[in-house]
Amino acid sequence: MFKSVTLYVKSEKIDEFIEATLENQRSSRMEEGILCFDFFQCKDDLTRFLLHEGYKTEEAVEAHMKTEHYKKWVGTAEHCFSGPRERAIYIPVEAEK
Repeated sequence: MFKSVTLYVKSEKIDEFIEATLENQRSSRMEEGILCFDFFQCKDDLTRFLLHEGYKTEEAVEAHMKTEHYKKWVGTAEHCFSGPRERAIYIPVEAEK
């Protein structure tokens, strides 16, 4: 399963948010249940970011949200947001073999 999260960050908090999110990304990529953990900044709106996260199972999502690095990220990043996060869960669509 894949999760997409769009985040809107206060312009004066961009550097702090990037630093916290890169730290979370590095630690998250070492988790057993993570397939991918990508972090993007919008070229046309530098206050808009996208997280693209891939997990092997639902349990891996739950395990990720219990990690110390995730909790630290939430504690740091929460005050950087200028609006609500937009989340979407995606499941693979594959052609028949």
